[in-house]
Amino acid sequence: MAIYSLVSFAQISTVSNNKPLGYLNPAIQNYDLNKGVVSASYILSPFTKEATPDAFLALGELKLSDKFRVGMLASQYENRLSKNTNFKAYASYKLELEKGNYLVFGFEVGQYTDEAKLAEFNKVFVPNKFYYADSSLVGKSTGIELGFAMGYQYNGFSAGIAFSKLNNPAVHPFPLEFFEVIYTPDTMVVRKDTTVIIEESSFGLETNINVVYEWQVSQKVSLMHSLHIGNLGLGGFDYIGFQNIANISKKHSLGAGVFYNGNLGYMATAGFGFSENLKLEATSFFVEDSNFNETSRVYESNGLKPTIEVNLKYQF
Repeated sequence: MAIYSLVSFAQISTVSNNKPLGYLNPAIQNYDLNKGVVSASYILSPFTKEATPDAFLALGELKLSDKFRVGMLASQYENRLSKNTNFKAYASYKLELEKGNYLVFGFEVGQYTDEAKLAEFNKVFVPNKFYYADSSLVGKSTGIELGFAMGYQYNGFSAGIAFSKLNNPAVHPFPLEFFEVIYTPDTMVVRKDTTVIIEESSFGLETNINVVYEWQVSQKVSLMHSLHIGNLGLGGFDYIGFQNIANISKKHSLGAGVFYNGNLGYMATAGFGFSENLKLEATSFFVEDSNFNETSRVYESNGLKPTIEVNLKYQF
């Protein structure tokens, strides 16, 4: 189950970074703007053994001045264990330290809905005296979340760290497995079961670390390197991804990358620009399709299957 807990965090991270990164970190001003940009992504997984709901990420960013930007985004993703919907507004401001060196501050506020989908636990925790309904209101949380970020920018290089869920908003945790030990004169019996979700808990602090570097390979080709780490802590991390994308003649794109979210996965990107302002891009994320085997009682891989993001961007 831990694998799918990681996927719950990382699914919205597995989209191409060849777009404004305010959805990850409001302090990253990585996209060159004339006045603004809008980006819409649709994410689908048509080849998995079990049906995987489609996801989307839509955002718009507006440059009010050379230093101050605002943006809005909407996203929804879903897997076997959770469904999450977000609407956010964010802003970033560059403070010049010395010529060409900037300290960037970012802020965000959003409304979210987080639903713990409990049906998967019915087959994983068999035998179990509790039965979890597939759509239970007791596993649904809504609220407001706040975030803050800081970053540094210099000559094509951007780096920043973002903190979200600062106000510890409500969440319904997944059922927890526990063991009860019963002592008798001769034997010890261990009975496995799960707890019932009856009360809301709180989200812990979430972090995103982002590093982006873009440089001019030639007059027509620029190369972007992007590193993203989600929830880095003493116990490890939930997600890490490294992506390289070549932008050709300010229109077309071609790239590849690798990521880890409990399993190793790979990225491949190709994009076509109708003009310098209107671009269509497709990215495939090859990930392990793991499914629960009710005979062996473990999750088993069905091989690498592509999740596909189709993205349309318009700059104005």
